Amino acid sequence: MQYKTKIFFTSNVFSDTEIGKNTKISKKYREKIVELWDILRKKAELNIFNGRFPSESQIYSEIKNFNPDIIGCHLSHKLATDILEDSEIFAIATATMGYNHIGRISGDKILISHTPGVLFETVADFTIAIIMTNLRNLVDLHNFVWTGKWTTEEKWDLDQKLCSIINIKTLGIIGLGQIGQEVIKRLYPWGVKIWYNDIFRNKAMEEKFPGIKFIDNYEEIFTNCDIISLHIPLMEKTKGIVNRDLLKLMKKDAVLVNTARGEIINIYDLLELLENREISINLAFDVFEPIEPIQPKILERFKKIKKENPNLRFTFIPHNASADADTRAKMNVMFLQDIIKIIESKNLDDLEEVHIIPEQKKRKNEIDFRIKKYWKKKA
Repeated sequence: MQYKTKIFFTSNVFSDTEIGKNTKISKKYREKIVELWDILRKKAELNIFNGRFPSESQIYSEIKNFNPDIIGCHLSHKLATDILEDSEIFAIATATMGYNHIGRISGDKILISHTPGVLFETVADFTIAIIMTNLRNLVDLHNFVWTGKWTTEEKWDLDQKLCSIINIKTLGIIGLGQIGQEVIKRLYPWGVKIWYNDIFRNKAMEEKFPGIKFIDNYEEIFTNCDIISLHIPLMEKTKGIVNRDLLKLMKKDAVLVNTARGEIINIYDLLELLENREISINLAFDVFEPIEPIQPKILERFKKIKKENPNLRFTFIPHNASADADTRAKMNVMFLQDIIKIIESKNLDDLEEVHIIPEQKKRKNEIDFRIKKYWKKKA
């Protein structure tokens, strides 16, 4: 009897009965998701968590009792190194671009796939949306109307609640990957002055968008830009990289934008500087540090800062930048297709089209992946 691969999905959100039935998603993607689940059910033994957000202890319990070969997860599902180290898991697929929620074991022997190249357009759109929301103070103005403060005495005024248009601003982009490039593509025609920093200078982008300027250090961007938008991945070297020293360089009334990962910014440095009025900057975030949802104590500190400095603009959105219906569906399709390819694989060559994370893809011939035992079991 042929061995049936055991797969544990840490959420029912991936399923044909959840995302596959969501009418906000185009019919073609819903049908594709149903088709892929039909294939999975024939090829594997499945365990789908009955809920969206299992705790770490629930995940551990499922892994211990079910003993899966493969895990399917997303960023809300932390997979601790010690749990993975003691398991038989040989592959993890995450329906996200980032993968810092997945612990890495000794030798990096668990194959990890992710879903790159899908969400850059929707995240770029979202980034621009929260920049514009912040620049035009739309949150406070909405609340002004919503709470009944718009009275006949304040019908319209030339010098109250003034905002600022974007085309007179200098935008600094930290990280010129797909999302950063897409932000430039959208904002360049508006006449925005754009500076960028990345590991490498992108001369192709400079030729395509004449006038964008490469800056080889963060300090110059933080000192001179009116809007600073973060688009770098969370790694050990980027954790807390936006710290007290960089924040203190920012212009008064500049906007700091984060749709990347919360831990890139040292939130405690930011809070202390705002509380002590050492900086006066506006914030547009949809990610938060150290954990999400934003911790009540941290939120209360921001509320107090806002109360004492009502002209500051804080645009805080629950981690939502990629929440376009078809984008999420495309991510799910890629995620499921990768799992099926992993199940069907017999050697490293069969993994060529799987979206293995970059650091493993570069070294795939050097790593002694656990999946090799699975291939022997299947043979």
